[in-house]
Amino acid sequence: MAVVFVNYRVQEQPGYAALLHRELADRFGADAVFLAAQSIRPGDNYVREIFANLRDCEIVLAVMGKNWAATLDADDFDWVHQELTTAFARGVRVVPVLVEDADLPAESSLPADIAALAHCQYVKLRHYSVDADLAQIAGHLTAMTPALVDRRTVADGQPHLFRPIHAPHCDIAVIPGDILRVRSIDMWVNSENTDLRMARVTEFSISAVIRYWGAERDSSGRVRRDVIATELASRAGPHRPVAPGTVVVTGAGALAETNNVRHILHVAAVQGEPGAGFMPVRDIGWCVTNTLVQATALAGSDTHLRSVLFPLLGTGVGRAALQPTTRTMLRAILDFLVREPNTPLRLIAILAYTERDRAVLRQVLRELPVAAVAE
Repeated sequence: MAVVFVNYRVQEQPGYAALLHRELADRFGADAVFLAAQSIRPGDNYVREIFANLRDCEIVLAVMGKNWAATLDADDFDWVHQELTTAFARGVRVVPVLVEDADLPAESSLPADIAALAHCQYVKLRHYSVDADLAQIAGHLTAMTPALVDRRTVADGQPHLFRPIHAPHCDIAVIPGDILRVRSIDMWVNSENTDLRMARVTEFSISAVIRYWGAERDSSGRVRRDVIATELASRAGPHRPVAPGTVVVTGAGALAETNNVRHILHVAAVQGEPGAGFMPVRDIGWCVTNTLVQATALAGSDTHLRSVLFPLLGTGVGRAALQPTTRTMLRAILDFLVREPNTPLRLIAILAYTERDRAVLRQVLRELPVAAVAE
């Protein structure tokens, strides 16, 4: 469930609510911020989704324009009113977000069940200082709840080890920070699209990092031979796009020397849609399972292969929600280890690129049957 719930009136200032949601989702992750128009999927029960998120959130942002109070009595059933009533009844912190020249309504103009709104400290959101205002709101939220971590902050520190209670033969590791700092994992997983066409080297993604640093480069850093992408294209051949969850193995190119990587396991975990960009495939768990099957086969034929590193599949350009993706991946790993007690793998690692990634990984691991290994 979301940490922050954005309350707004569709007929008034919906653009500011969407802008606020986009900024906060970019900082804290889409799963940390709830906006009905963006967060409810087609076919979901919207009443259940709205009130479930209201019950579990820590902060409600009430976006209020100049005519906000005047419309409270205009509707037979007012969602804005009902959401705020629920928030105050639960003791949730409510922060008015006053848009442009809006004022905080007087207590006398409010229904009794939300009269407390008149005494809540507000923040401002104005067009002429929008960037500064958004940054200030994000800063306030970070200070008010430790559950929000700016996901753009690169994680730092030592790996954390966990031992599955029902499969103690293979540990799970959370490795924080940049993938290029990882030098002790035999096989890296690359979250690829169903066309198996690697990202351009100028893009910000795991695929781009693996492609560039695995290539042969001249003294100025320009790619002379696109080693991994060329091998991937050759192995995929004319059979593209491939089915979601397909895994293709290539060498590691120059990463073999710089990072001690033996193989790259490219898994089709995202797919493109015209006009919509990339999005995660339906079953990320299947992607994890297929990758571990392939990693086990490789390790079975080479005693030097005992570890594999996953990124959080689809949470980059694929825009997958972080927490459910993390939970799905970890459950798939545990299920695989229970079913395959004879796997030669001894370490399955997950990259936590940002502090938010690390926080969510550790939170989900606390819910699962694993024990932290003393460091």
